[in-house]
Amino acid sequence: MAIKMIEGSARLFREIFQETSSGDFGIQVKDGPLFRCHSKILTASGGFCGKVRQFGVLQNRSADHDLIPAPKDYFKHMGYHRLLEDLQAIQFSQPLERSALNGKSLASQLNKRDDPLKPGYSTAHFIGGTVGTNKRADPFFLAERYEIECDCELMAELLRYIYCGHMAFFDEQPENDKENEIVTQKMLSITYDAEKYSVDALYEQLLQWFGKRSFYVIGEQNFADAFYHLQHFEHRATEEHSRRVLIETVTGDMLSTREQFRAVTRDPRWCSLPVSFVENTLSYDGMPISSEIEVLSLIERWNATADKSKQDIVRLLRCFRPSEETRAALKNWLSLMGWVNENDDVVDIPGLEGLRDVVSGKATRGKKPRNNLRGSDLDEILALDGKDKDNKPDDELEATFFHYRGGRTLAQGSSFHLGPSEKLMQADCLRDAGLSRLRVALSEPSNLLWNPAHEVFVGLSYGEGKYFGFLCSATAFSGIFSVRALASAAPAPSSPVHLTGSGNKVEFDLGLEVQLHRVDLVVTCKLSAIFKNESLTCETFQVSYDTLVNGAGLRYQVVATGLEKDKVLINLAWVSGGGPSHDKEIDYGPVGFVEGQY
Repeated sequence: MAIKMIEGSARLFREIFQETSSGDFGIQVKDGPLFRCHSKILTASGGFCGKVRQFGVLQNRSADHDLIPAPKDYFKHMGYHRLLEDLQAIQFSQPLERSALNGKSLASQLNKRDDPLKPGYSTAHFIGGTVGTNKRADPFFLAERYEIECDCELMAELLRYIYCGHMAFFDEQPENDKENEIVTQKMLSITYDAEKYSVDALYEQLLQWFGKRSFYVIGEQNFADAFYHLQHFEHRATEEHSRRVLIETVTGDMLSTREQFRAVTRDPRWCSLPVSFVENTLSYDGMPISSEIEVLSLIERWNATADKSKQDIVRLLRCFRPSEETRAALKNWLSLMGWVNENDDVVDIPGLEGLRDVVSGKATRGKKPRNNLRGSDLDEILALDGKDKDNKPDDELEATFFHYRGGRTLAQGSSFHLGPSEKLMQADCLRDAGLSRLRVALSEPSNLLWNPAHEVFVGLSYGEGKYFGFLCSATAFSGIFSVRALASAAPAPSSPVHLTGSGNKVEFDLGLEVQLHRVDLVVTCKLSAIFKNESLTCETFQVSYDTLVNGAGLRYQVVATGLEKDKVLINLAWVSGGGPSHDKEIDYGPVGFVEGQY
């Protein structure tokens, strides 16, 4: 949608900053300058004038510029360097007494008398009133004048787009993280104002920028921030068609490439999205996923805080499009949730209405399972996952663990039946400072109650025979489980903390914080057991910087004891962080002492 412009309007843009402008529609920013606009040009743009009248405060049509900040001084004070370029020769439109050309001192200017020849001058006095007074005509008398609460730079750019069909923020090329943040904030703010003041053409152009270009201009983190700000803006939109276009952009264009999709779905804020929004996202035919199994991982990540209702989860499961290859994964996922029995029949629990349609495939009948990573997108995920292009891509390696028996690899993935003398190890080691959070679900589907002799260690390995984590086991009370810290350097586990589960299942999160190394090259790590988004216990351990960076690194590990011939079902999913590390060069700056007094 292009803005409707009047021929020659671009030449009038710089005139709106001048006191002698021919404009008849005054827009004054609160505590800021007055823009003398042209109502014919503003009206041609759409509903801008109506929104200014709606949100603005009606003011006197005569403007005393002695009391209004001059645009040039205001722009200098606020640091609007781009707008200063539009004020060429503005000093020639200033009255002589306020011009730098008069050569008078500041004191003489402060003690000056009103010019009886200036436009709108009146002999009226607060004592004598207006009876018998004279008033000069004011050729710059405005037809309308409104005061609005809006950032001055944003309003000037809105007016630039209305007059010239262009907005200066599109030309900015940030060069560092700080500039990326500034550009992101500017683009978000002007998007809100473009929608608020019905500059629809600019609003749609801004949404296209966020969907197509922003990721490559402002970077991954700022793109994710913009995504969640725009999603929240859905509830503040003043027009229904604006809200609809916004939803289409956020659930479509902003998730159209694999890189953008990963930036959004791996962000911790993913779990805060409303169910209707997530449903629109998971229903998108063009969602860049390699398999429908990823839909289950996204639902699991959305329920990271374990506070979502069964009805909402079932609602999202209706977006899953099963095939012969993925149907088993769905049933395994539902079995872990305790929603299907050993015969793969849905259990009779309130809130699971409609789940049978999901299992049977009736809910998505006629919809083809998605595998949209082809061409450049396929190359993209292969590069991100560090896989050879000749291999067929399977489930994302960001959630991949290896299943070992001795030195032999049995399987890889995120769901395993763990037997005696077996262990699970994270595929990619952690070597950088940061935060990660892993969802761990332990169950014994073959038993009604968890066997008290079975214990599962879930933690971290940082070398041969070196580990730190938590030992999980059942207590004497049905559905109550204990978690005890266990380390290779400690003779025995610590005192237990307790959490609730079902008779044969328990689920909790492991939160890992890897801090920056100290001057003695020791890295402090904190490992937390989190249940229902509350930390049960937080334990601290240390590793050497050399071990973290050049040695074994940190890997999540799961080991079961006391199983004999039994097996434990283990399901693992990243809530945040934990993906494969990417090679990157970090500039720490100069290291050493600086000469001087200490």
